[in-house]
Amino acid sequence: MKALIKIRGVYATALTKFFIDKEFTVVSPSKLVAQRFKIGETKSRKPAAVVIADLENQQGISLHGEPDQVGCVVEIIRNEFKESIRRTTSSGESTFIEIEFPGDSKIQLDGIRQTVVPTVLNHHRLRLINSALVDLIETTKLPYHPEKRVEVSNDLENRLVWETYTKGKKIGIEHVKLSGQVISLSEGDIVEADWKTKTLTLKRIKFKRGNSYDGLGIPKQHGDYAITTIKEGGSFYKHTYLRQNNQIIGEYYNINTSIELYPNTVRYVDLEIDVVRWPDGTVKIIDEDVLDRYARLGFIHSALREQAREIAYGLRASLLHSTSFLH
Repeated sequence: MKALIKIRGVYATALTKFFIDKEFTVVSPSKLVAQRFKIGETKSRKPAAVVIADLENQQGISLHGEPDQVGCVVEIIRNEFKESIRRTTSSGESTFIEIEFPGDSKIQLDGIRQTVVPTVLNHHRLRLINSALVDLIETTKLPYHPEKRVEVSNDLENRLVWETYTKGKKIGIEHVKLSGQVISLSEGDIVEADWKTKTLTLKRIKFKRGNSYDGLGIPKQHGDYAITTIKEGGSFYKHTYLRQNNQIIGEYYNINTSIELYPNTVRYVDLEIDVVRWPDGTVKIIDEDVLDRYARLGFIHSALREQAREIAYGLRASLLHSTSFLH
């Protein structure tokens, strides 16, 4: 028998649709979700075996309840949302599992929600910025002009994100480790924000941790800076490190889950494996073993591991055939 599931939070509509389609029973829904699915608001006589709620930062969900049932539900989620990240803790007889939904997973959830109610593109990301405005657009514009979904969505994203990007504005980088640790990389000043290509170019002049550049092994010097190029939805991004006289130190390609852009930060989950290139043209893949270890431990789906490796080896091949640095 499939577990009874209770779902609350910003992902409730999408996940309720997801589990109903898989013939699970959703119990004790919120009033709004009950109305949308006509499943009744009264509490089930049996308690939910699995309870799903938002993570504190709303970047994903937590699941707790009967260990076997939680494990089953988690695997169903992971097999559908292959970019999702799984982290596990236990307390007494209950198992607590966190699932982070990076950018592509949120887009999948947007599509599921759209089959139930009018939903703007990038709904689950944009509502983290301004939930009231997203709700207003979805209740006053989309129901009456469904043909304008793309136009309305683009206008909303431009208003909430891209219009906030002024030259010189400082942008933080949330470098989320697979373990859940969030490392705040040094901020960068916006050099260029290209709405058409959805690309940010940052200049970073302060670097944290260590006396040498990760992967490159080259000492840091006073006056060094980096040009960092980041594309919305990208599965990797590039740091080009330079001396004060503009001499190139090297390039570092960070491989990650799909990048999400917010008004003041860039966010992704780091997949550990990376690619570096030295000025003499030498190219090296680093930390592939770390990626493999996290895959074995169940933090990521095997499909995501293979995707990260394919990106790394593809980058390596491309860079080996390139005769110049792109910066």
